[in-house]
Amino acid sequence: MTGSRTSRTAALAAAATAAALLLGPIPAAAATPAHYLASPQFLPTPPDTAYSTVWGLSRDGAVVGEYFAKTPGQSGPRAIRWSPDHLGYTVLAPLPGDLSSRPSGYNDTGTVVGASFVSLSDNHPVRWAPDGTPTALELPAGVRGGGAGAVNDAGVVVGGSYDEVYQPKPLKWRADGTRVDLPLLPGDTMGSTASVTNAGFVAGSSVRRLADGDYQETPVLWSPTDTVTALPLPPGVDGARVDRMTDDGVVLGHGRRAGGTEFDRVLVWTADGTVRDAGYGRTRAVNSAGTVVGATFDAAHSTFAARWNPDGSQTLLGGPAGRQSEAMAVNNAGTAVGSAQGPDWTRATALLWQPDGTTVTLPPSPLSPYAEARYINDAGLVAGHAVELNAAGQPVASHPVVWKP
Repeated sequence: MTGSRTSRTAALAAAATAAALLLGPIPAAAATPAHYLASPQFLPTPPDTAYSTVWGLSRDGAVVGEYFAKTPGQSGPRAIRWSPDHLGYTVLAPLPGDLSSRPSGYNDTGTVVGASFVSLSDNHPVRWAPDGTPTALELPAGVRGGGAGAVNDAGVVVGGSYDEVYQPKPLKWRADGTRVDLPLLPGDTMGSTASVTNAGFVAGSSVRRLADGDYQETPVLWSPTDTVTALPLPPGVDGARVDRMTDDGVVLGHGRRAGGTEFDRVLVWTADGTVRDAGYGRTRAVNSAGTVVGATFDAAHSTFAARWNPDGSQTLLGGPAGRQSEAMAVNNAGTAVGSAQGPDWTRATALLWQPDGTTVTLPPSPLSPYAEARYINDAGLVAGHAVELNAAGQPVASHPVVWKP
């Protein structure tokens, strides 16, 4: 639901110029449209909250995220779910005896999955019922820990475990809690899951370690009966990682060119298994039509929000001049959201891109001019966080918000 970023303060202006030359003209940001509220709505948090952020948004408008408390001794996050009316919340507590919790997946029935932590290296997969009750998901004997990453509307959960040397293995839990150790491709020893559809298909990766110490990563699908099948790779790509899969069967991933070291090729598999190499970039989301959003890079490795269209073309999305940007989510209508970053990566501007590519600056909160937009659902609801500044004008906290159309 969310990596490290490197500030490139001195190179921003030069990078923007280079991007214009390499990628074409960048549209300017537009004024806020009248159909969005004058300011975002804050989501309520527990009284002892120090700061909070969002991790996901459901079709009906429920939001999941986490908060950090001011309470002494409670250093880790607590998972939280906000109701669709955004007036109430449910704290998703860790398992008994654990110290913190973090959400990773959710469905449209109010179920949330993630991990419960004793420490960063000692965690356990958990499923929270709509009322917030946590249930531990069974792990194989002898593993060090694990987590749950996604859940479908039928309650099927996918995730994984890891051993003492952190080698991952893919897992599935049926709605009744029964654990399934998902098979790998012949000769592979590791794997991971990324998504599970409402039809029960699971997308992920099967991995083997090569003699030279490198890894061969193959994108795979597991059927509802747990049969594993390799997804095809386009010419010139020798490995790939799966990021997510839509309920329509569209799979999004990243590929590595033969002889290369980076997984920087945008790969999209349609429901019939056809794969296309959409080009160079970092992607964040895909919709049911196969429209992908994320960021592309210029020669200075600065990021610029981009959309990869189903017809194979790429659209560079606009933003404030001299700012790096990235699109984080796209709904099935083709509306995308993301942010333009400031020099220190905290003073961001929340942006929305309409299906025709028009750039909209989402209204800021009363806290400061800075915010990030991270999710959008098919109703046009946007979720993200607003940035709070101290008296010296320095960012000190983030607060979860929604922008309502």
